[in-house]
Amino acid sequence: MIKILKIFFVSLILIFFVSLTYLSIFGIETNRFNKLISDKIRNIHPEIDVKLKKIKLTIELFELKVLIVTKNPVIEIGNKKLSLKKVSTTYDIKSFFKKDFGITNLNFTTDYNEVKNIIKFARAFKDSPQLLIIDKVSKSGKLNINARLKINENGQIENNYLITGEVKDYSLKLFNNDEIKKINFKFKYKEKNTSLTDVNLNYKNLTISSDNLQLIKINNIYKISGNIKNSKSTIDQELYSNYIKNINFKNLILSSDSNFSFEVDKKFKLKNLNLKSNIDIESVEYDTNNNKIFKKILPNLTNKIDIKKNKIYLEYGNGFKISGRGEIFISEKKENIEYEIENFKNRSKVDLNLSLNQNPLKFSLLNFYKNEDVKCKLNIKLNKNKQNIIIENLSIISEKNKFNVNNLQINNNNKISDFKSIKLKYEDKDKIKNDLIITKNKKTYLVEGNNFSLNSIINNALTGDKKKNVEFFDNKTRYFKVKFDQNDIDKDHVINDLSGEIVLVGSKINTLNLNSKFKKNQKVSLSILIKNNEQVTTFYSDLAKPFVKKFNFIKGFEEGKINFSSSKINNISSSQLNIYDFKLKELPALTKLLTLASLQGIADILTGEGVRFNEFEMIFTNKDDKMTIDEIYSIGPAISILMEGYVKKNKLVSLRGTLVPATTINKFVSSIPILGNILVGKKTGEGVFGVSFKIKGPPKNLKTTVNPIKTLTPRFITRTLEKIKNTN
Repeated sequence: MIKILKIFFVSLILIFFVSLTYLSIFGIETNRFNKLISDKIRNIHPEIDVKLKKIKLTIELFELKVLIVTKNPVIEIGNKKLSLKKVSTTYDIKSFFKKDFGITNLNFTTDYNEVKNIIKFARAFKDSPQLLIIDKVSKSGKLNINARLKINENGQIENNYLITGEVKDYSLKLFNNDEIKKINFKFKYKEKNTSLTDVNLNYKNLTISSDNLQLIKINNIYKISGNIKNSKSTIDQELYSNYIKNINFKNLILSSDSNFSFEVDKKFKLKNLNLKSNIDIESVEYDTNNNKIFKKILPNLTNKIDIKKNKIYLEYGNGFKISGRGEIFISEKKENIEYEIENFKNRSKVDLNLSLNQNPLKFSLLNFYKNEDVKCKLNIKLNKNKQNIIIENLSIISEKNKFNVNNLQINNNNKISDFKSIKLKYEDKDKIKNDLIITKNKKTYLVEGNNFSLNSIINNALTGDKKKNVEFFDNKTRYFKVKFDQNDIDKDHVINDLSGEIVLVGSKINTLNLNSKFKKNQKVSLSILIKNNEQVTTFYSDLAKPFVKKFNFIKGFEEGKINFSSSKINNISSSQLNIYDFKLKELPALTKLLTLASLQGIADILTGEGVRFNEFEMIFTNKDDKMTIDEIYSIGPAISILMEGYVKKNKLVSLRGTLVPATTINKFVSSIPILGNILVGKKTGEGVFGVSFKIKGPPKNLKTTVNPIKTLTPRFITRTLEKIKNTN
């Protein structure tokens, strides 16, 4: 009997240890504990209902714990269901005797559930404003979760949990109706720390990816960091139009690789953004339709600038820094551009280098023109603050031609407030070598040089658009002292020792006095004085030819002196021009008039050796685009002319007057030899006193009519007598 009992107890112990070994290694499946586990969870979280299938039990013998595993359970909160793939937990056997909760952890893996269902499930468990927003914007997508939760003796989930998972084909619709589609990523969530990997999404046809994104909660602040990339794509204009205003960029194609970090507070306010980005711009277009000023300097400038193959580095933090280089097409031909832009604490810095090797360059006022295929480099270095823009250096270098500006200050009204120096050294279109230096010395600007051509400046003053009063300077008063060894008026005429002073108030001349001389000591002077809002201008030259020839309709002008005076008030000027002792060889309008008047002899002289005039006087007024000619009177040994009318610039010419051969005048004054047969015939009374005429029409299509006259007007006789009397 004792032997049987020994065998029984030994067998029982053996069976017990075998069973424990089996349970430790293989475990058993049962559904007897389903209700116990569900009830335990419900006691702590009454809103949760866990529906379990068969449970597999495995004993951890040495730790006195039971490992419980179940597959394909369903968790319900209200009417929300979450399908799981696997759930496992550990039950502490000792807690049974201590009457503790017993379950020490909970691990589960879900199937791929709809994102909206999981969000609703989470909101049912514990709602929050963040979950509400995510619920509202989410449209579609699937999510799976792997969770490892630790549970304390009171059944509460501890904070050292770990949740991982994957989101596939998620899409959301933002409150501005923009959609972000095809969002895919893997995630890992710890307490106050979330990381995303293998991220990719599509926004406005832009494919965006990231290797790693981190979200860390510190108190009430979320710190977000990571990298983000996009492959070469056409960027929707809406993405940058709100940030780059008043610049007409379009057709932007680029790729980028960026690292960033920023913080978001509990009110979703973004701050402390830091960004480092490498950007490859394949191409972008910039509209230049309104840049008329640039088109005058760059004649081949098209209506758009193409920027291509630019590699850019962008750094953004307390300020931003951009540096890059690449190709730029301001016309059909390629140029190279290199730039660096910085902006920190309301101060900006720009360093720009641009080649202009393939494009012409033009400065009309300086009579300078650079042809295509001539090397040229533009460099601009500037600083900008709240008050003004300071151009530290602006230089244009093309072969031996150099243009340089230093420390030019531009205020908020885009007016020049000051500059240190301007240096020009170049050869103009007439092959004249120019050098000009303007330097500031205390309160005075010195304008000097060995040689500087005034050709284009004079042309612009005589024939330029008087309505374009460009305001370059601010309203300060500036004093200029002028001193040149030599100045070219044109190819054939040079003045020497030009000196004087100019006072500008703003961009307008207040006082000007300049004196010079031609090589034969022939004087030339110009003065302008403004007093009581009246501008008085006087000009005199012992040599009239270089100034008169600026008017293209007068050709073959020889000799003569010129005197001009003008008074201008409120943009209305009254002027008088006198030219003395000159000769004309060509004047198309006068030649035609003489031919129509059957005065062919004088017409032949005009186109041959020239007709001499003792004096030409013109009294006229200018207002806007209209010149009103009160009187033009010219007297000479061969003919005299009296004329009046008006000219509307580029629109209409309307002139009328009287032309009288010298023989008729001689009838009255008996002092000039008669020309004889050429003009009035051989017999007394043959011929006419003169002709009246009208010239009218558009400038390029003038029509002339001529009528013989037998009697001269008293006005003509009076003016002639006055002139002859003054001459004698």
